[in-house]
Amino acid sequence: MNKNNKNPCSLNGLKFGFAEHFSSGDIEAFFGVFADVFSKISVIIGVLLFGEKMPKELVLGRILPGIAAGSILGCLIYFWEAHKLGIKENRKDVTALPFGVSSTHVFTWLFIIIVPVYRQTGDAYFAWQVGLASCFCGGFVEIAGGFIARPIKKFLPQAALLSNMAAASLIWLSFNSMTAIFSKPLIAVLPLFMAFLTLSWHKNFIRFIPNSALILLAGSLAAWLSGVSGAAQVQEAVNDTGLYLPSLYIKDIFLGLNRITPYLSTIIPLQIANFLVTMQAVESAETVGDAFNMRETMIKDGITSIVSALFGSPFPTTVYYGHTGWKRSGARSGYMLLLILPYTAMFFGASLLLSAVIPFEVIMVFLLTVGITVAMKVQNDLPHDYSAVIYVSLFPIMAQYITSLLDSVLHFFNSSIFSYGLEKFDAGGTAIRGLFYLSNGAFASSFMYSVWIAYILQKNYLRAATAAFLLAVLSSVGFIHQPSLSWLPKDNIKFVSVYLLIGIFCFILYKKNKSEIPL
Repeated sequence: MNKNNKNPCSLNGLKFGFAEHFSSGDIEAFFGVFADVFSKISVIIGVLLFGEKMPKELVLGRILPGIAAGSILGCLIYFWEAHKLGIKENRKDVTALPFGVSSTHVFTWLFIIIVPVYRQTGDAYFAWQVGLASCFCGGFVEIAGGFIARPIKKFLPQAALLSNMAAASLIWLSFNSMTAIFSKPLIAVLPLFMAFLTLSWHKNFIRFIPNSALILLAGSLAAWLSGVSGAAQVQEAVNDTGLYLPSLYIKDIFLGLNRITPYLSTIIPLQIANFLVTMQAVESAETVGDAFNMRETMIKDGITSIVSALFGSPFPTTVYYGHTGWKRSGARSGYMLLLILPYTAMFFGASLLLSAVIPFEVIMVFLLTVGITVAMKVQNDLPHDYSAVIYVSLFPIMAQYITSLLDSVLHFFNSSIFSYGLEKFDAGGTAIRGLFYLSNGAFASSFMYSVWIAYILQKNYLRAATAAFLLAVLSSVGFIHQPSLSWLPKDNIKFVSVYLLIGIFCFILYKKNKSEIPL
């Protein structure tokens, strides 16, 4: 080694000092990813702390520190990956992969797992334990993705792989956010349309001010001028600041595992889609010159989810779309180090303070645009004649959202749909049974319907038959169309029969099509 070279991180004369990881683009990337991350933190606080009135000790003292612990680890990992790639390829312009809590998972984990369990049991800590177990198991699915993603991608149609992620993004992120935004139009509609403008306007509206920061500023200013936000909310948030250090919750994870079975039909399909998103993000980064190791990235994605769960977070982490955009802006890897600062602030309760300054409805603007961006990405990657795959996959997710909304409304009246009797809805011409059939196991049925439709569009009737037979198997154990697993549930026999008939019919078409092919 050259004794004159005092920098241990140098190669072929190229030195990597601390400043080399930063450029002006890192500031823009920081505000963009920060707005995305904080929007999800704001939703978690809004739903669990203010909406469901869960204990502050749980939300501020366990969940948020767990998110921070897993996310800080992820920031360090992806910063280091970019640093290593720069040394390996003798260049300084490597852009780190953006990373954080998964947007789709925040909403589905909240409204399909944590909140329903809490309302059924009245035990916030038990609901949290089920969420922890879901995140913990989901992390292992992500790790498995590092070994099975390519075979899955090779076997299953590209059109089907991410369609339910696009559907979930449109419904749970975009549509759900849209309703929240229009509940406070005075403060949130202007930021919304500013965000829409950024879909085509890729420069800063005002020089040296990132667009994401300007959108937050516009919404916050409107809120303070209109009296929606004020000093009273800030003072209350200040009173809740303190030191909230993360702890290990291994016992709580195992307690939650006892009740995780009904939610596997949500966890498994979503986590499959999650590791496929990571795979596509890595492939996208490679197209602009940053070739990260695919398997290592997917495994580390799962590890950060597991670490998050161990330290109290029920929400899985993931690599985000957007690397190519931050690459265009000139970002390197420094923005990942900058993100450690707001995550560290979560150990002191600063998230609540920030939520008091920036209204929840303004934050939802970023989640809406994230949902649209994900759906656009999936749509643009598909051949134009495969759009039906996304449309069909929307229906179970929409049914799931509607039933969740109905449950939430009736919950405030200490009632439920079943207390009125489904027969009354049938007599009134309301297809409430259809909503329940579609909503139970929605992510699994959405995924399988998209696979079946994609095979049909490809005229691959043999694989379409296989997909239909698999739907019959899933129905036979209550994985879809039922709220819990059981062997041959009486109410699902009709679905098992129908899917078997569909499979047989597809197999007949396969044989017929094969016989018509000239030799």
